[in-house]
Amino acid sequence: MAQVQGSCESFCPDREAKMRIREKLLHYFELKNGQKNIPGVLVKEFTRSAADVKMPLPNELRTEASLTKTVEYLLKDIILDTRKPYNWAYDFIFDRLRAVRREIVIQMYDASQKIRLLEPIVMFLAYSRYRLCEESIEKFDPKICNQHLQECLTGVLCCYDELEDLESHKEPTIRELERRCFIECLYQVFNLGSPESFARSLTLPDYVRQNATFKLCFQICLAFQQGNLYRVLMGFPQLPHVLCALAAIKLQAIRRSLLQIFTHAYSNKQLSVPVPYLLRLLLIDSTSGLQDQCRHYNIAFTDDRKAVHFSKADFNHNTDLLKPKHERFVESKLKRIYLPEVLLLKKFY
Repeated sequence: MAQVQGSCESFCPDREAKMRIREKLLHYFELKNGQKNIPGVLVKEFTRSAADVKMPLPNELRTEASLTKTVEYLLKDIILDTRKPYNWAYDFIFDRLRAVRREIVIQMYDASQKIRLLEPIVMFLAYSRYRLCEESIEKFDPKICNQHLQECLTGVLCCYDELEDLESHKEPTIRELERRCFIECLYQVFNLGSPESFARSLTLPDYVRQNATFKLCFQICLAFQQGNLYRVLMGFPQLPHVLCALAAIKLQAIRRSLLQIFTHAYSNKQLSVPVPYLLRLLLIDSTSGLQDQCRHYNIAFTDDRKAVHFSKADFNHNTDLLKPKHERFVESKLKRIYLPEVLLLKKFY
């Protein structure tokens, strides 16, 4: 298949823009100040490939510079638009970034080009996975987000490996190294417990493995492999912003595992575990939060509500995991960042 080089310098090719304006197919974020039928900034939408559809013409594909500006616009202007709930912005950005990814494939970009465009998409999906974790399935589908995050992570990692294999490849600049280390950390945290991801961490170049954040991630993953869930949980709050947010998605499964361990270790009517200790161990910020956990798994509090009784016979093994939720230690980190700067990997801490 011949390579097609895009020539469109705008966010949306003229042909599509005219058609969608004519057919009144503009998204809320493409309307000027939200006014009905008054076009604002249009961004090319995602369309699926079909067997009978011809290869797009150069003027229907955006240049690399235009794709970069599109990603920046979406992750600067749209993501900070508070006129609608975040799930609206997520749906719009998600669709438009899929269009960017499709053009990367059509134009057969090389590894370096792919990396620059895919890294911010990975960050957006990772952040959104946490930001929308409390929403209903009608507003946000975590499985679809997980699927696309894994695809994009795998795509970026393959590009890193491809560049490593090139004889002419030079060691990355400090900025490129920081970006790669952060993405490698996201892959490790997102795939916590996966033998494949842990094996990858052992084979990475020294300049990645010596990075302080990567070292912390590696210690967390090693502790998980060893079954030391205490060290895993103590490591989570030390992670920076988006990494910490993505780690919080794993919390409910780890909390359940620890509670199951306690039902075996302390299954005795004469034994109880103090509430303050459990709050600190499970990274739960209130007694009511611990009560929710115990109620869900049929674990009893003592009469004075200051301790918990564990019983192997009573623990509910059949109930579903609790949904991930916004955690106070994550929220405090996210409040201190300028989101576009972080998603575009211009700032890491």
